[in-house]
Amino acid sequence: MINVIITDDHPVVSNGLKTMLSKQQHITVTAVYNTAAELMANIATVPADVLILDMQLPDANGYDIAATILKPKSKINILVFSSTDTVYQIKKMLHVGCLGYLPKNADDETIVNAIEAVSKGKRFLSPALEAALLDDMIRNKDKAKKTTLTKREKEVLALVVKEYTNQEIANELFLSLSTIEFHRTSLLQKLKVKNTAGLVRVAIESGLV
Repeated sequence: MINVIITDDHPVVSNGLKTMLSKQQHITVTAVYNTAAELMANIATVPADVLILDMQLPDANGYDIAATILKPKSKINILVFSSTDTVYQIKKMLHVGCLGYLPKNADDETIVNAIEAVSKGKRFLSPALEAALLDDMIRNKDKAKKTTLTKREKEVLALVVKEYTNQEIANELFLSLSTIEFHRTSLLQKLKVKNTAGLVRVAIESGLV
């Protein structure tokens, strides 16, 4: 039996999912929430193997919710169910640890297949999203080759993506704060971005970390 929590602020979506899944003998919907606050207040006490998570809730975004849930060792696997399906958004959610990503127009069979796969710790994307990621990978392959980073710059970039501060990166790599600031400035120049958000976006899009 696969226990599923649904979190979506649109009743039509959440109720439709619950009704559809109730017809599956091996899947049980253990809770339905409309906000991040409701989810976070109850997730520790509700049986759940899979969390079906909307990307945009009224009080939080899907990335922050997923990062909070998945930061500790969690037995819950996340399947993103969203109308926001840009390649960057998909990569970002997969990078934080979500195992599945489906558009809200996915058919019933695809949704069930995704839940089954994610419950077993396997990744699942709809065919259209897989194709989009493949096209993006091919498109960015040459871009990544042209971007030459040193080993140390890659280490710093990986920690930037993990939201480490300059001081935390310095402590982690046993380097001075001024050295980290130098590497960070170099990364901004090489990747042609203006800030940390730009570094994270390019790192994920181009597969540099």
